[in-house]
Amino acid sequence: MKSSPHRPSIELLFKRGLGSAEIARRLQISSSTVRNVVAAIKKRGYASEVKKSGRPRSVNTRNTRAIIKKRIIRNDGLSLNRMASQLGIARSTVQSIVKNDLKLKSYKLRRGQYLSDKSKAMRLEKCRKLLQHFQVRRVSDVIWTDEKIFTIEPLPNRQNQRQLLSKDDSMSPKRRLAHNRLFPKSVMVWAGITATGKTPLVFIERNVKINSEVYQKIVLMDNLLPWVTQHFAGGPFILQQDWAPSHGSRSTLAVLEAHFPGFLDKNLWPASSPDLNPMDFSVWGMLEGKIAGKVFATVDDLKAALEVAWASIDDGYLRRTVNSVKKRLRACVKARGSNFEILL
Repeated sequence: MKSSPHRPSIELLFKRGLGSAEIARRLQISSSTVRNVVAAIKKRGYASEVKKSGRPRSVNTRNTRAIIKKRIIRNDGLSLNRMASQLGIARSTVQSIVKNDLKLKSYKLRRGQYLSDKSKAMRLEKCRKLLQHFQVRRVSDVIWTDEKIFTIEPLPNRQNQRQLLSKDDSMSPKRRLAHNRLFPKSVMVWAGITATGKTPLVFIERNVKINSEVYQKIVLMDNLLPWVTQHFAGGPFILQQDWAPSHGSRSTLAVLEAHFPGFLDKNLWPASSPDLNPMDFSVWGMLEGKIAGKVFATVDDLKAALEVAWASIDDGYLRRTVNSVKKRLRACVKARGSNFEILL
């Protein structure tokens, strides 16, 4: 009950024999206030407010809250532990102020490509060109391609890989070690998708350098061209690739012009843009998720698992993923070429 300034008057009138309703009428206050004060008089013999026991709220003060707010505005990545240490107060107090008083919540940093001002300007220009391009051509006709390295053992997730142990066992051999070999065996995987299908997975061994000759023969001519011929059956298609040195050499450009005309050249496809390529922003993640947590004895076992996972990706997912590209292009334009996924 909040302290009432009418306590002395209520006590005086009550001791004169007036009832609660009459006191409330005379003082023009609520009857509930009168009843509460009268109850206190009957219990303790007096109406004065009892001094509360326990430590007063001296740490979470207006000044402390203002200091914490100012520091967060200056650096919103500041550690709560560090702030508590600097202010000489408990971390729980800082956490309470941040959560309950300042109404702030801790969020993980979003992952994204670093972009210089020059890169942003270039992305903005080319995203506008791509949107114009896809007013004439269909985004569903694009073959989106990329490469990724897969290893025979997964990286440990230190946040989720835990053990329930007693304090004594926490320093004993029972505590398992999450480890990875320094250089685990791995394989480079090339792949591509359209809105209506998937290319074969192309495995390139670790000791093979992907120069222009390897890219042209193993990827373009031996695998992609036969698949394109069968899948599109003479219909139109557009090849997208990043512009790694082996992809943009004179000899590779000659192969592209001869067998993949209409590919997205450097004037259209922006560098530093994995957030625009379905392989990067979705497909590789899905493929990793399907084999997550598994340790493979050999690279061949890894390849077999990737083949099974690749075959399980359905056309509905491919269509939805590819159709999201134009939305991403518009978001990139809205963000002026900067990271845009928060706008999606």
